[in-house]
Amino acid sequence: MNLEDGARRNASLGRWVWLLPLAYALHVIEEGYGGRGLVGWMIERGGLRLSMAMFLGINLVGLAIIAIATWGSRKRPSWTWTLASAGTILFVNGIAHVAASVAVRDYVSGMLTGIALYIPLGAVLLLRVRRLVRPRLFWAAVAVGFVIHAAVLWIVFGAPGL
Repeated sequence: MNLEDGARRNASLGRWVWLLPLAYALHVIEEGYGGRGLVGWMIERGGLRLSMAMFLGINLVGLAIIAIATWGSRKRPSWTWTLASAGTILFVNGIAHVAASVAVRDYVSGMLTGIALYIPLGAVLLLRVRRLVRPRLFWAAVAVGFVIHAAVLWIVFGAPGL
């Protein structure tokens, strides 16, 4: 497949994939400033002690990675799998915020954008990308998304020595 065919194929993703970095940014704003804020909520539960500056800095790196993956997937078909990883992370994170809110019977910062943006956008990304990449690559990308999300939770909620 030549580059022009690849660009045309990935144009089928649509410009809507640029909602991914926007959704990430809106989610970080809600996590940082919604309710008591996710940083305070994590500290209350014995998680990693982060300053707001550290929280925002870490998420700025995450936003850059999401933006690069989005840009790359629009330019080169070989990058499309990255959207399956991103979709998995969004979907799982949205579910995690809802589950945490249910478990503590209270609003957990990030739940609203989790429900309104992360769960539906993650699901659409997964369904769309599933048709654009080989099955083995798709499932490997989903596994990468799960591993990344699990690693973040492990670090935030009690990695030994941190």
